[in-house]
Amino acid sequence: MNPIVQTRNLTKIYNGNEIVSDVSMTIKKGEIYGFLGSNGAGKSTIMKLLMNLIKPSRGNIELFGSPLTETSYQYLHRIGSMIEYPIFYEKMTALENLELHCAYMGYHDRDAILEVLEWVGLSNDANKIPRHFSLGMRQRLSVARAIVTKPELVILDEPINGLDPEGIQSMRILFKKLNKEYGMTFLISSHIIGEIEQIADTVGMIKQGRLIEETSMEQLKQQNTEYVEVVTSSPKKASVILHDQLAVTNFKLIEDRTIRIFSNEVSQASLTKALILGDVEIESIRTKQTTLEDYFIHKIGLQQK
Repeated sequence: MNPIVQTRNLTKIYNGNEIVSDVSMTIKKGEIYGFLGSNGAGKSTIMKLLMNLIKPSRGNIELFGSPLTETSYQYLHRIGSMIEYPIFYEKMTALENLELHCAYMGYHDRDAILEVLEWVGLSNDANKIPRHFSLGMRQRLSVARAIVTKPELVILDEPINGLDPEGIQSMRILFKKLNKEYGMTFLISSHIIGEIEQIADTVGMIKQGRLIEETSMEQLKQQNTEYVEVVTSSPKKASVILHDQLAVTNFKLIEDRTIRIFSNEVSQASLTKALILGDVEIESIRTKQTTLEDYFIHKIGLQQK
């Protein structure tokens, strides 16, 4: 599949500080690309660079197979975007805001506007003005504006901020629908791993402006491993027993009360017996599997919600 977005050594410097450093990323046509990183990692800056809102200090960007230059603007009608806090004409209704957006995009389909308001759960609020909207409603309207023209590429910066669990689920379903039925390519940023895990085909992990890994979700799932997790009030004593009596070295103390044992040479029954005989009180012991959240946290230390 041909890339719809390609960057090479993309760098942005503000006041002598590299906010984005040598980012080379590839987004293939027809995929959902999850952009993971903590707040301030550089996700929004990269999105602004792709939209030509700011200029790179060095490096190259190709969109739809063509180089992005300072005077490149024709490609923008092929993109829908929502970056940082959504801004609207506050004295116009939600419907009027979308009609105006479609007008300057050269897209004339009133039925499509009404349809997209229904998709995002705002059909009953079409004639209300955004200044009376909650944060979640503004997010929904901003997503509607990004997708209303059925663009080839949709760039969404933290689109689930301010949404309740039901809203988050409905947006997830909507993005998958647009991806499958309309062939839209998505670049979706988030600092919430669980959401990206449920929707992305490819994941790019960014930390302090650097893209530290870019891989398919399928490859990440194949890296999951099993381990035995022991919760005890005596983790130091348990660690000594593991090392000295059972010759287990591949284990890790997590927080103050939890030990994760990654060796498969000793059965869970043998572990339990040795710990009990060693007068270690076991609160729980069970076999678990590493999650994608574990992997991401290990890589870049993302925060969960």
